[in-house]
Amino acid sequence: MVERGTAGARADRSTLEAVLLDAEPALRRLAERLCAGHADVHDLMQDTFERATRQGIPDGVRSTRAWLATIMHNLFVDRCRALARRPNHEQLDDDHGDVLPLEAHPPEPAWSRITVEDIRDALDEIEPSFRDVYISYSFEHRSYEQIADQLAIQRVTVGTRLTRARKKLRAILGKRFGVESAP
Repeated sequence: MVERGTAGARADRSTLEAVLLDAEPALRRLAERLCAGHADVHDLMQDTFERATRQGIPDGVRSTRAWLATIMHNLFVDRCRALARRPNHEQLDDDHGDVLPLEAHPPEPAWSRITVEDIRDALDEIEPSFRDVYISYSFEHRSYEQIADQLAIQRVTVGTRLTRARKKLRAILGKRFGVESAP
């Protein structure tokens, strides 16, 4: 099934086609993540299959999916580098269509006005169990392990309480500063 040639080990055409067909769904998902779902997904898939067909499966490859994913990743990185080096020669004409100019000084978001003192004041409104974890982590820079030991709770409980404290603070500060917080 494997032919040896001067270019190294190459799988015969039917084996390579089977490998490519088997790996196609996983590679498509990877391409969609890399290309953020754009039309470049098809091109990246084609280039990956083309390079794999040209190279053949090298000896010692344990996971052909990983090998194909590496080829795809390298192709994607090469494309990004090429785009970064390409100068932008597009000249804008006088008619810019519906494009609005950027504001010289966009308004600051409401969150930018919040100070450490505002956070400390808001901490008074949340339960002590959440407040203690938040203060230990955010202000005293203790690790989850140190906080768990200090409060005699499990490490996972530290993470849960910290998350809940952040949600509660976000809601309190959102009301105070007129900012909608995400659920």
